[in-house]
Amino acid sequence: MMLFHASIPAREVGKVASALAEIWQGEAMPFPPVPGAQVVFAGDERATTIEVYPDDRTLEPSPAGVAVGTGRPSRGFVGDHLAIASALSAEEIADIGARHGWRVQVADRGGVFGVVELWLENRYMIEVLTPEMQRDYMTRVTPANWRAMLGGGLAAPGGLRA
Repeated sequence: MMLFHASIPAREVGKVASALAEIWQGEAMPFPPVPGAQVVFAGDERATTIEVYPDDRTLEPSPAGVAVGTGRPSRGFVGDHLAIASALSAEEIADIGARHGWRVQVADRGGVFGVVELWLENRYMIEVLTPEMQRDYMTRVTPANWRAMLGGGLAAPGGLRA
């Protein structure tokens, strides 16, 4: 199984797409199906992409399939996020975030794996995993290990209990 693509909202689409392309060492290009959007290509063998939409775009059902609407969402922070891989170090990722004025911090996810929290536009979190973090993630985040963690009362970041 794999993730083929995801879409995220942004106030400054070009800036967010450019930063993600740099982290992936990929490429950002226009995404014509959604006016004002860009798509970021990782350039990997899986054709992994992230579509970056203006935050006033909505996806709505229609008889012909999904339709793009407009209407500014009334939210600041959001409950969704992505975890992506990068060949860059935590320091290099932090430098990219700092250049854009965004919060960046290295965080531990319950002793299971680490991430670099990159807060795009200081409101949308992307968990970026360096090569070392990716190895930990892939060996530790398994169905068997997850069941064991659930049995022990898995704690969410910030102290919330699952």
